[in-house]
Amino acid sequence: MRGEANTGHGKRERRLAGALVAGLLCAASLGGGLERSARAFDGATTHAGLTQQAAVRSRLHKILGRRLARPLGLFDPIALHAELIPETERRLLQERLLALDPAGGYRPGQDGVASALAWTVAGSVIAKSSPGRMRNFFLDPSTGAGLRDDAAVEGTLHAVRQVVDGGDLRDVMTGASFPFEGQPSVKWLEDPENDVGLRAFRDALERAVADPDPAQRSSSLARALLALGGSLAVLEDAGNPAAVRNDFRGSYLRGASSAPFDRRSSFEHAVADLYGTSGVPAPRAVVQRDNVAAFFSAPDGQGLADRTQRRFFSDGTVPDDGVVDHDTSAADIVKAARASLTYALPAIPRLELRELGVRHYVTISDGPGARPRRVLAYERVPGRVRFFLDGAVYLDTARALLPEIAGYAAGFVDHVLRGEIKLEQDGGRVRAVVNGPAGKVRGGSLRIFAEDASGRRREIGSFPSDGAGIDTASVALPAGTRRAAAVLRGSDDAGPLVAFGEIALPASR
Repeated sequence: MRGEANTGHGKRERRLAGALVAGLLCAASLGGGLERSARAFDGATTHAGLTQQAAVRSRLHKILGRRLARPLGLFDPIALHAELIPETERRLLQERLLALDPAGGYRPGQDGVASALAWTVAGSVIAKSSPGRMRNFFLDPSTGAGLRDDAAVEGTLHAVRQVVDGGDLRDVMTGASFPFEGQPSVKWLEDPENDVGLRAFRDALERAVADPDPAQRSSSLARALLALGGSLAVLEDAGNPAAVRNDFRGSYLRGASSAPFDRRSSFEHAVADLYGTSGVPAPRAVVQRDNVAAFFSAPDGQGLADRTQRRFFSDGTVPDDGVVDHDTSAADIVKAARASLTYALPAIPRLELRELGVRHYVTISDGPGARPRRVLAYERVPGRVRFFLDGAVYLDTARALLPEIAGYAAGFVDHVLRGEIKLEQDGGRVRAVVNGPAGKVRGGSLRIFAEDASGRRREIGSFPSDGAGIDTASVALPAGTRRAAAVLRGSDDAGPLVAFGEIALPASR
């Protein structure tokens, strides 16, 4: 990005970093602490609000009630039995859950119980709880790359900030803390290391149907919803201009105040202040896409990251200030501004430069009948033209982006839950029919389970998804069966698939 420092500046920065390290060690020895600042869309407010709106607008409420026999849907209480989780996973998960703000309404109670909606929202918040994960929330749709910033001038100061975020001082001194690069967010979504990503979601969702023990099934459903929320957080950041314009330093390292450890994005801080959690607007429309990747970026240019990158500036990708001499024309300033852009869009049209100190805005419209919105502020000051983003731009950006993000997120929920298994009792047998896949299902199997009066399940039939038997799957029901359930794990034309369903049976069996 722009603004490379000279050698003298680098030395001054290292001296400052040394002083800051000393200050940190002193604070630590005194038991003092420094507040951690928000990163990307604020998890506790904006992400929570977006995920809540997406869940409510999606089909999740009906899916929980119809396919998993959760009659209250999003508001059904689901218990996470921590004692059933392996120790290492349990400790990490409990730390994350205990760190959630009780006032947010999505932190589970001491008994480990929360509503389905609360588990989903909590997942979107804890997805951002580890500072090192932030580097994997970037995606440049024009290149497919994640975060890249090889000329990270502020690296030393940033490394010191990592100590505040729970980093290791040894990592800071050896340069091993938070590298300025990361996976593209769409790949991080499927990474095995992402325990609140799509792989974790599909694994837990399958266990929520197939596990013999009812307490394990409940815990697995809670974890599936956490992972669904975590996956939504990744998609929601594809509607963050900084995250799709490779703008880590310009938006985050600059800080929203003069405090040395304030690494908040001014835009995201403004959004959190404007909307909080409950004020985040509902989606105008639920977006449908062909596969998970297309929600982010696709050749048709209608992925969320595609649309965000070409329509909005971030703080670090505004044009360079223009130099004004006695013979400089407005056309010269426009030409220089366009040449300095990191990305060709949004475009810079004609500028009003006659008066000093008068703020103007570059405006664009998102379509016929749409109200023009402000995308860039500028003003002429002595000797130059200054380009920047201000509160008015942030407001217009949020008004346009938040309902769109929520619409993509709602469609994403429906997409990853597209598969349903309809179960029908036929005398002493149960028949399973797979509905909703995108094309032919392959590479997996349909499993059918019988649940007894104690709530325990056992597998009573399995049918390869590649075989003809999946279309006529039918098995005999053991005596005493109170509920039948089925799950299909495989792939269809839209990608990985987990389809599922349950049915209650008459007590007389």
